[in-house]
Amino acid sequence: MRRKLSLLFAMSCLFLTGVPAGMAHAEAVPHLTLTAINVSKADCLLLRSGSSCYMIDTGTAESWGHVSAALRQYGITRLDGVIITHTHKDHAGGAMALAQSGLEIGGWYTSAYFADVKLKKHPAVLAAAVRDADITWLKGGDTLPLDGGTLRVLGPVSESDTENCNSLVLLAETADGSILLAGDMEFPEEQELMAAGLISHADVLKVGNHAEDDATSDAFAKAVSPKLAVISTDSVAEPDTPAQRVLRALKAAGAQLAQTQTAEVAVEVTLVSGEPQVALVKREGWPAMAEGVKLTARDSKADCVRLANTGSAAVDLSGWFIYSDRGKETFVFPEGSSIAPGAELTVAAQDSSVVGDYLWPEKKVWHKSKDDKAILCDACGRIVDELD
Repeated sequence: MRRKLSLLFAMSCLFLTGVPAGMAHAEAVPHLTLTAINVSKADCLLLRSGSSCYMIDTGTAESWGHVSAALRQYGITRLDGVIITHTHKDHAGGAMALAQSGLEIGGWYTSAYFADVKLKKHPAVLAAAVRDADITWLKGGDTLPLDGGTLRVLGPVSESDTENCNSLVLLAETADGSILLAGDMEFPEEQELMAAGLISHADVLKVGNHAEDDATSDAFAKAVSPKLAVISTDSVAEPDTPAQRVLRALKAAGAQLAQTQTAEVAVEVTLVSGEPQVALVKREGWPAMAEGVKLTARDSKADCVRLANTGSAAVDLSGWFIYSDRGKETFVFPEGSSIAPGAELTVAAQDSSVVGDYLWPEKKVWHKSKDDKAILCDACGRIVDELD
C-alpha cells in the first residue's frame, strides 16, 4: 500500500506542480535525482547525488538552447563528467556546443565500442579536443564516482555492428534506491546483459531508444520492474514513439510512466527511500528577447558569418549560439561576449580566409554549393534571426 500511495502522490505532482521558483539546484542534492531535459526525440539527462553532477548525452545540435536554458535555470556551472552513451546525433549532437560553453567539465566519457564513425570523427573526441581534454572509454564492468553511492557501467560487454547496441547502459545506486539508464540499447544488447545476469530490479528506468519497438522487451521490463519509467521522446517528431507494445510491457511490469514531451523544461525524478517523486519543471527566469541583433552575411567562400546590432543598446551575447541548418555545426558565444549598438562582429571558421572577432572551432562550416541556413539563437534557444 505504501508503494501505491507514494506513486499516486508522485504522479499527481507530475501534473499539478513544477519546480518552485528560487530552488537552489546548483547546490548538492540530498537524494538521487534524475532530470530528463525535453530535447524533443533525443536524450539529455542530468544525474545528481550529493555533490556529484553528471550530464548523460547532450541532445541534438538544434536542441542545445533547451539544454543551455535548463542549465542556467538550475544554476549549474560545473559537471563532474559528460557521458556520451553512443555516437548518434540525437545523443551526441550537442557535444560541441557544450564543449564551447563556459561550464567546468571534470571529464569526458563514452563507450569503448562504436560502429558508425571513425575515431577522428567521433563526437566525444571532437568535443574533448576543444577543451584539450582526454577521453575515458567505458565498457561493462567499469565504475564512476558518485557521491553517496555507485555509478556502474553494465554494458556494452561486447562490440556490435549496430551502434545502438554499443550504447552505454548505466546503473546508479544510493541508499535512496536505483536508476537504470538504458541509453539506446536494442534487443540484442538487452538479451546479452540479461544472459550475463546484469539486469535486475531498479526503482526507476530511463527507457531505452526512446521507447521504440526494437527495445524494452517484455522480459526486460519484467526483470527491471521499475516503479517509474521515464521516456525521452517527441511523438510529433517520431510518431511511432512511444510504441504501444512498450507502454503495455512497462505497465504490465508495474511501472508508472513519465514522458519528457509533457514538460516545458524537464521531467525531474527524485528518489526518496526507494520511492520516485516526480515533477514537471516549468520555465522560470527567462529574460525578455533582445532586439536589434541581426545576421547580415553568411560567406560560404570565406567560411564565416557576420552579425550586427542595429539597436540602440548593447546586447549581452553570453551563451548565444549560431548553427548551420545543413551540417548542424554549432558556435557558442563565450561568457562575457557582447555587441555594442551599431557594431558588427564576424565569426570565422578555422579554415576562414578572414580574421574574425570569434573563432568557430571547426572547418568547412558553411556548404559552398547547397542551401545552408544560418540560425542565430539566444541563450534560451529562442531563434533571434535566420539567414539563407
